[in-house]
Amino acid sequence: MSDNGLLRIIPLGGLGEIGMNLMVYELADSMIAVDCGMMFPDASTLGVDVVIPDMTYLFDNAAKLSAVFLTHGHEDHIGALPFLADRIRAPVYGMPLTLGFVRDKLEEFGIAKDVELRELRPRELVEAGSFRVEPITVPHSIVDAVAFGIDTPIGKIVHTGDFKFDQTPVDGKRADLARLARWGEEGVLVLVSDSTNAVVAGYTPSERTVGRAFEGIFAQASGRIIVTTFASHIHRIQQIVDLASKRGRVVHFVGRSIVDNVETAERLGHLRIPNTVRPGGRDPDEEPHRTVIVTTGTQGEPTSALARMALNEHRAIQLRQGDTVIISARTIPGNERAVAHVIDHIYRRGANVLYHETSDIHVSGHGAEEELRLMMSLTKPRYFVPMHGTMRHMTLHARLAETMGIAAEDIFVVVNGSVVEIGPAAGRVLDERVPSGKVFIDQQFEEVANVVIRDRQHLAEDGFVIAVLAVDLRTGMLAREPEIITRGFVHVDASTEILDEVRGLLSAMFTEMRAGEPQDTEMIQEKTRALLKRYFRKKLNRRPMILPVIWEM
Repeated sequence: MSDNGLLRIIPLGGLGEIGMNLMVYELADSMIAVDCGMMFPDASTLGVDVVIPDMTYLFDNAAKLSAVFLTHGHEDHIGALPFLADRIRAPVYGMPLTLGFVRDKLEEFGIAKDVELRELRPRELVEAGSFRVEPITVPHSIVDAVAFGIDTPIGKIVHTGDFKFDQTPVDGKRADLARLARWGEEGVLVLVSDSTNAVVAGYTPSERTVGRAFEGIFAQASGRIIVTTFASHIHRIQQIVDLASKRGRVVHFVGRSIVDNVETAERLGHLRIPNTVRPGGRDPDEEPHRTVIVTTGTQGEPTSALARMALNEHRAIQLRQGDTVIISARTIPGNERAVAHVIDHIYRRGANVLYHETSDIHVSGHGAEEELRLMMSLTKPRYFVPMHGTMRHMTLHARLAETMGIAAEDIFVVVNGSVVEIGPAAGRVLDERVPSGKVFIDQQFEEVANVVIRDRQHLAEDGFVIAVLAVDLRTGMLAREPEIITRGFVHVDASTEILDEVRGLLSAMFTEMRAGEPQDTEMIQEKTRALLKRYFRKKLNRRPMILPVIWEM
């Protein structure tokens, strides 16, 4: 717990990794959380739908949590919120579009009526316990992104969220440099800043450069244009809609997340879709030169609309020669193989594919080095905490801060579960850690235990062996020859000799036991497991999962 007069900064997600962002700010009598995001699983987490932060610390201190503040509506910032809101009924603050996306999620979980959503307005202060929070407009790759100026009795914090300094944003909402500078003039104690593009020199290009690239593609395409982008990227969807209108093309939205987000954004006035580009019941296969399809599937997700089109399994849309497919997103690390497979299958359908590595059809929503420098120049912090990125990103961001005059001892590069404690005179990283880590969730929104994940990985790598042993209860000996069942380990037909040897070893094990003496079932299982484990390790250098099954007869 925080002592009186001390501020604690506690990351529970988003530091040392990309995604799953969750930061806690704590004083003696209250705490707030900023963002509550998820991340998608990699290939090793079999049967897992999403990954969320371990929120044990928040659950244990539920009475102190005054509010949750959301910087914007991307999944890595709001995706875990239903799992928090289901157990802690703290008010949730966000901008209109952010809350629109959150409301959709809460309705899916059936808890929308139980959660208090409060709308933010830029520059308007909100009091939450011992904290006073001001949203500050910053551009990002989504509408309604904000940074937070957080005033506390100890000093002022600027939490940037995800940001870039786009001077020509699609919606005209530039970063509120004046407010950031005012906070800096008043004295920022701590800057907690996005590190995602700390490895990129210079400035991140404007989102409008993507629109110009699209314009050239639209001018040359003679057939259908199929675009996949992140479902929440309303700015990019707006540019596609505007170009379709200019070229006399009708837009079809395909994929549940795209359709839901477009409806929410249009309802809140963040997306303008003229009637001239609405489908109006038209079949997307008709008049290909007048058709644009906006769909899901930027990361090669097997169940996404684009992946099903690529495999010719979509119920309504089949790709064909003359189509132009635009994958307007960067590939998230770990998804390269899935995206490559989708691209290959699109080519097999005869369509042309444009993607980030071959065309200027995507720009980042995160500021590069010079924009990170500008944020530090505006806010003039005494202490600096890099966030949102791997250790490489955060370390390079810390070095950048040193070149801006922030002393090395005043820069805290920490990971999830660390506790940064700051007082009026000094700041430090405590030796203590709070519970942190990853919680795996399946498609039923149920938690999958770590041991289950490890077992699935074990099965995927080495397979399993089931040894079925029928034991005579009267004698404690085998009633018949052992039965060996394998999956993902050795093929039965090709390994008859090995399996015969295993049966012989098990028979010999029972022969060595004293005949007529009843045997304990658990002891037989352990002996069987140990015997087969040694055999397979020495004979095949393999470690399958071994499951002894004892039939008492």
